[in-house]
Amino acid sequence: MPSHQNQWMDALIDSLNTIEKLTGVFLVTRGKGRNPNIMTIGWLQGGIIWGRPILTVLVRPSRFSFVHLKENPNFTVCVPTDDMKKEIEWCGSVSGVSVDKFQKTGFTPIYLEGFSVPTIQECPIAFECTVVQKTKVIETNFAQKIIDEYYASGDFHFVYYGEIIRIKR
Repeated sequence: MPSHQNQWMDALIDSLNTIEKLTGVFLVTRGKGRNPNIMTIGWLQGGIIWGRPILTVLVRPSRFSFVHLKENPNFTVCVPTDDMKKEIEWCGSVSGVSVDKFQKTGFTPIYLEGFSVPTIQECPIAFECTVVQKTKVIETNFAQKIIDEYYASGDFHFVYYGEIIRIKR
């Protein structure tokens, strides 16, 4: 397997371990003419789909990041360090509609080689991704126990399949 494939797989393993240990990683989005937004995500998948390295993220329509993804198909997934637990929890509990999360956390947005969404400089790993497919999850396709646990409000996620364009490590 070529070394660039090993790089994204190693970074993905580190990301999944971080979710297990810290309960989340950061999803960064940026809509047209808007400041970037940081959202905490606790669900992430990665693998080869359609012959491409893909990260899969889920975003509910009620989230500000959803608006950003409608306007711009690019996103980054940034993997925090162990000392960012407070920021993980805070970014998952406050809406970016009224708060600049980069400013409030003190994180530094870094735009790499013209990509339209920044990475978080303080995060040691970042994936730059472009959406190649999105799907709304469908209520009738779930076991009732999943609906009861995760979708009692009816705010069903959209699943975004992002091709990994570049990794900062």
